[in-house]
Parts: sequence; C-alpha cells; structure tokens
Amino acid sequence: MLDQPATTLIATAAAAGFDGVDLRLSAEHGAVPLAELRHHAERAGIAIFGAEVYRISTDASNPEPLLDAAAAVGAETVLVVSDHPSRTATMRALAALADECAARQLRLGLEYMAWTVPSAPLDAINMANEVGCELLVDVLHHVRVGAGVDELDAIVESGRLGWVQICDAPHAAPGGTEHAALVHEARNGRMLPGHGELPVRELVGRLPADVTISVEVQSHSLLETPPIERARLLHDAARLILSQSPSNTG
Repeated sequence: MLDQPATTLIATAAAAGFDGVDLRLSAEHGAVPLAELRHHAERAGIAIFGAEVYRISTDASNPEPLLDAAAAVGAETVLVVSDHPSRTATMRALAALADECAARQLRLGLEYMAWTVPSAPLDAINMANEVGCELLVDVLHHVRVGAGVDELDAIVESGRLGWVQICDAPHAAPGGTEHAALVHEARNGRMLPGHGELPVRELVGRLPADVTISVEVQSHSLLETPPIERARLLHDAARLILSQSPSNTG
C-alpha cells in the first residue's frame, strides 16, 4: 500500500488479521516521527517486520539513516537490492551493509531480480554465504528469472533463506525478458495470490514451517479499492494459498 501512509498500513493490517507489516522507510522516514510509528504498531498489536529499501548503485546514498530508522521503529529486517552493474562493487557495499546491520541487531535480506546483481538464485546464495546475509525470495522475481522448485530448495538447504514474498501473475512474462516490462509488472501489475498462473502453491509447499511469508501485491487495479477492503482481500487470498499448499515439513 505505497499509496497510503504507514499509519494506515498498520491499522488496516491489524484489522485484516495480519501479524506484521513491512514499511517503506526509505520514503516514510521524516513523514511520521519514528517513535510514533513504533507506538502505533505496538498499540495495534502489529510487528514491524521489515524496513525497505536500501539500493546499492553507482550513486548510492549513505545507508545509515535508513538503518537507524529501522532500529528506531523496532524492525527486524532490512531489505537491500543492488542496481550497481559491478558484482565486485556490490559485494563490497553488501559486506559493509551487513556489518552496519549487525551492529544494530538487524537482519539483512538480499533480493534478486532479473535486472539486479545478483539476478539468479544460485549466485545469490554464493553472495549471501560470502557476506553472511539472508536472502529474500519474491515469488514473482523467482519465476521471472527462470527459477523454480529446485532453486528454492537450494536456498532452503543453504540456510540463507530469510523470508518470502508471495503474489501472483500471468504465466508469461510481459514483453518477454525486457527489463522495463518486468519492472513495470513488479511495481504495478501483481495479482492476488491464487488469482494468476504462477506456481505459488507449489513453491510455498517447499518452505519450512517457521519461515515468515509476506504478501506483496503492488497493483494499479487495486488502487481504487479502500485500504481495509484491500488488506482483507490480500490476507484472505494468502491464507487460502497457505491452506492449500502441500507441507514440506510433514
């Protein structure tokens, strides 16, 4: 709900039955006092699980304001993606960021997408192993880079799985593998879990029982839906997917 303030996200998440939220603190920082956000979540009984998002790039900003904000609101994790074309530069920045997160008792999650470094699950495992961070698996990005159950199993077996984001989409990628089309889909064209053609149930069924699963459905088609109704749609769709997914843990 990037179209809504963080306080509305927290309130609607609680009303819809979610356990927690991720906050886009890179945008929200300064809009609402951090102590107020934390107290608002505590009163609502909502955990602030993740803080988003730090982007490694050729002109990347200082990450410390975001990390300090994440710690101040009581977040558990911080998400990082790399738009830098150099793997070496990405690794250097990632290692420094991992140290800064550890100093604040924050878990660092690295996300892979078709247009980022890393762009493939197995390379993401190697990078996470080298710097000691975790991996965020976004089902949409996982499928769009050509990965499936085997690659997800490899992440689980590596011990680097941090958390998972679910949504849905048509089976065919928009515009083939054109990155601009993939970016647009990820930011505007996601569907409710179970309402598309991605193998969401199969992938969720491979996950350990204790992994955190979040719902990320950025969608232009939902913008006219009132926030509380939107939150309930997302919650109910996700719960149905979880109930229908075969268990990997027995």
